[in-house]
Amino acid sequence: MFDAALLRKSFAPTIRQTKHCSSGLSDRGVGVVPCALVYIETDSAGSPNCTSVDPFCYLEQAITLNRSLKAVGLPTLTVATNVAAQVVRYLEKVEADARPHVIQLSPSTLTLSKMTRFYSAHFKLDMMEQLGATLREGELLMVLDTDMLALRPVDEELLLRCQTIGVGAFDISDQEFSAYGDARVIADLETVAGSRLQNPRWFGGEILLASAGFIAALVPRAHACFERYTRVIHELNHNGDEAFISAALNLLADDGFPIIDLGAHRAVGRHWSGNTHRDLRWFKGCSLLHLPGCKRLLERQARRPGFSAAHVWRSLVLKHEINRTVWPLRRWVRSRVRPRLHRRVAQAARVDVLVLDPDAGRLSQLVSRLTSHGVYVMSALTTEEARNEARRLNPRVIVSSSPRGVVDAGDLLEALDAQHRPVMIAFSTDDARLDWAQWDTWFPRSADLSDVVQAVTQALGSR
Repeated sequence: MFDAALLRKSFAPTIRQTKHCSSGLSDRGVGVVPCALVYIETDSAGSPNCTSVDPFCYLEQAITLNRSLKAVGLPTLTVATNVAAQVVRYLEKVEADARPHVIQLSPSTLTLSKMTRFYSAHFKLDMMEQLGATLREGELLMVLDTDMLALRPVDEELLLRCQTIGVGAFDISDQEFSAYGDARVIADLETVAGSRLQNPRWFGGEILLASAGFIAALVPRAHACFERYTRVIHELNHNGDEAFISAALNLLADDGFPIIDLGAHRAVGRHWSGNTHRDLRWFKGCSLLHLPGCKRLLERQARRPGFSAAHVWRSLVLKHEINRTVWPLRRWVRSRVRPRLHRRVAQAARVDVLVLDPDAGRLSQLVSRLTSHGVYVMSALTTEEARNEARRLNPRVIVSSSPRGVVDAGDLLEALDAQHRPVMIAFSTDDARLDWAQWDTWFPRSADLSDVVQAVTQALGSR
């Protein structure tokens, strides 16, 4: 049943915030500078949690976040982006009061394949480094994800504590350890950190409160962790900024930097609609909500003429109540289906398409296009990785960028069940080579990507 109190109670009595001057400094000397990354790359693998094909969907989320921040008395959101001119043009259609500030990021020194999951999120480190250097005395950088919503003011005493010690982060170790196993998560953290950690913790990337001094200490540690992270990225359970930022935070904690847990103070909560691990009323008491499963809801709010936290909350309650009825059934189905999948790996495909692209170049665009069509894609950058993934996932289609210079089709097929042979599609690096017996379809390097997408979708439809 619906919780009537949740639906009836308005946020109007609770949305009050200590007044800030234009700089974001409160009367008690604590200033916050909210910021979010909108890094747009149309040919990257993107986020598995985002189904929108519009590259500016993250900017629409940021518009809603900015409106909610201003509604609770926090300063205007600053959007850091790699395409500031495009973002500014996009914001021209938004009323002036709802527009976040926009800054252009300097060129990044981070080297990463565009086929990496959560590719854009990795550049949050650049944003922290560049904005951290602009903070004034007494200010805290408030690093936020775009798919967030402010419900109520951030506790002033908590801000003072974060200002005093320099940092507040969101410890989600309980969720990560239970979901993936504490041994696996800790092993990944220590691999990226490059040393054994005294008290390994996993910190969520949706929020970080940090002073200029702490950021100056964090950035070099995070860069070193990023270098180790990229060397072992295909061995890690998680790809994204949380892996190397968490490792760096753990290293600083071991060096004597205390870290305030923002989640324990309900400054933030991560809410998945339908998940019953925590009462929905607990989230209503949070200052900020991270809503990774409600991105479309936040995007729609950006196109509404005005912002109402109560309206958004009612939508969240409705969505949660509907999904809550499905959640137990979904868990039961998974508990029955997964054991059978483990027993029949060779008989049932667990991924639609395996894309092998050692140069992480042209086929990264193919990955993006296929994902936008709802195709489940796994990418591989090396021959060995492709063999392992083919054996483990038994893909229905394999696409390779250059069969002659990359991998022999027979090597991949030997790892698979002969009764469930995948469709083999190849790009050629040599237009003069037209015939490989074990490749079902061949495209020259001059072919249009839409032709390859069509060939893949047709192959999937015929099986």
